[in-house]
Amino acid sequence: MMRAPTTLYLPREGTLETRAERGADSLHCQYVKRYEFKYLVHLELADRVADYLATYLELDTHCHGRTTRSYTVRSIYFDNPSFRCFHEKLAGKGHREKFRLRTYDEPFSAPLFLEHKIKEGLLYKKGKVHLDTVLLGGMQDLRAYLLDVIDRGDRLLKRFFLGVFRYGYFPMALITYDREAYVHPEDATIRLTLDRHLRARMFPQLTQIYDDEGLENLLPGWVILELKFTHIIPHSIERLVTLFRLRRCTVSKYCTCVGHFLGEVPEAGGVVRAMVV
Repeated sequence: MMRAPTTLYLPREGTLETRAERGADSLHCQYVKRYEFKYLVHLELADRVADYLATYLELDTHCHGRTTRSYTVRSIYFDNPSFRCFHEKLAGKGHREKFRLRTYDEPFSAPLFLEHKIKEGLLYKKGKVHLDTVLLGGMQDLRAYLLDVIDRGDRLLKRFFLGVFRYGYFPMALITYDREAYVHPEDATIRLTLDRHLRARMFPQLTQIYDDEGLENLLPGWVILELKFTHIIPHSIERLVTLFRLRRCTVSKYCTCVGHFLGEVPEAGGVVRAMVV
């Protein structure tokens, strides 16, 4: 087995993400630490990979009863007019962060979360807080909410407050995909997901998080396989990588979206500034 250098938090079994990631009904959250490996899998190979995963892992409970064995992930990513988060990712900055709104499936069928993801060396930390869907009315409502709760919120909300009011974070990209998820039967911290039909658009309104019209397909012919774990990688998963000759990569859904629409290295130009006003 491949061992991770640190023993980390163990979440409860049977959740869509993990216990702390689900957020809560409060302004405070617990961050989860984990490792994440990503692979690009050709569409023709993805079904064979899924069949292999089904042999050793359990299908996530939120995928049960669905003909496609997947649920839809809907996210709005925030960045500033200079593409701060985008450039930090491209530069491989050792410590970086990003914020996104996230929900699932059909309108109002799942909670709305504000997620904070931090990269620290090899580790990722992720936390989230539950938001009222009324905040999808627009950035003005979201800013007013932040001003109202900043004294009661914890690190996540304070960092997002800083991003919005100091760095000028605004909704940069709407990214949607269909996720087929598996968890290890004996360790729910080991999670593998196959993300298909990556589609996106730039400069969305918060109210458009459920929109499917106007999205362009990204990475046609490819599926993103993500392996998330906190302790060890089982032999069965190591064998998966060898059997299908998978190669780790640094694919970023957000950077793929920005690169597709604005070029590989966009600058803070008039088009972006115009969308912020």
